[in-house]
Amino acid sequence: MTYPVPWLWLAACVAGSPAAAQTAILWNSDANQTNLTSAGVLLDDQYKFELGVFAPPFVPTPASVDQWAAHWHPASRTAYDPVTQRFAASFTPTDNTSPFAAGTPAYVWGFRGDALSSEWILFRAASWSWPNASDFPAVTYWYAKDATAVVGAIHANGSPCLMQTAAVANAAPPATTWAQWQADTLAGEPLKQPADDPDRDGSSNLLEYVFGTPPRAAGPPTATPLAVVDGHLQITIPRRIDHPADLSVEVSDDLTNWQSGPAYTAVVSDGLAALVVGDLTPLASHPHRFMRLKAVLHAP
Repeated sequence: MTYPVPWLWLAACVAGSPAAAQTAILWNSDANQTNLTSAGVLLDDQYKFELGVFAPPFVPTPASVDQWAAHWHPASRTAYDPVTQRFAASFTPTDNTSPFAAGTPAYVWGFRGDALSSEWILFRAASWSWPNASDFPAVTYWYAKDATAVVGAIHANGSPCLMQTAAVANAAPPATTWAQWQADTLAGEPLKQPADDPDRDGSSNLLEYVFGTPPRAAGPPTATPLAVVDGHLQITIPRRIDHPADLSVEVSDDLTNWQSGPAYTAVVSDGLAALVVGDLTPLASHPHRFMRLKAVLHAP
């Protein structure tokens, strides 16, 4: 059996100077307000809130939660602060590149969890339209208490709570990029690069990101079960679909020479919780077969 091996492509990105803009959208919830999960538990610092839009003509509804992530375009993200009991952030629009056209409905999406089990809240006010970046008013305030929830609940008077998330299953939350995950989980850690392994458990930070496991708490390797199906080897990779990375599976007869691609492997299923890939070479003609996973970061 072989362990997953990361393969890293890294690229530098230099941000240019932003276009002239006159101010920022201040989007937040009031401080010192009770905010609860669907089970009545206080929100914790694992909850994230994003300001963004859904690419038109898509309109999110409770019946279409499984499609939200595919149409969602975030502009800004912040974490919930359980001490002040709020989220608060600002964002300055610099252009109106699609899908952030002026007038597009804006939303705030709060979430915690993975694609199998999550807590979400999505809300907007009728006045929350994406601004014209070249003609932006002095100050724009978007408060949670002024909004109406699509999923979850908003109580403007704060009773019995201001925000309450709803349980959502079998739907992907917004994607968490490698940079966001790195900042959230490896803050202050000197061994924070993709190939590093700060907890020394044999899984690199990149693989911890792919699998959704903690990079600073040693644990057993994530199981990637092998099975024989119709005379061919198959591997199941229980990856986090909301942690985007390029995954590939390689096959070998001798653990030295490895092959990948459509001539050698085929995707059996690509579900919310796992990727299943089959070896195209039958075991009858090649009785010694091996499979391994490679993960590559998306280019910035």
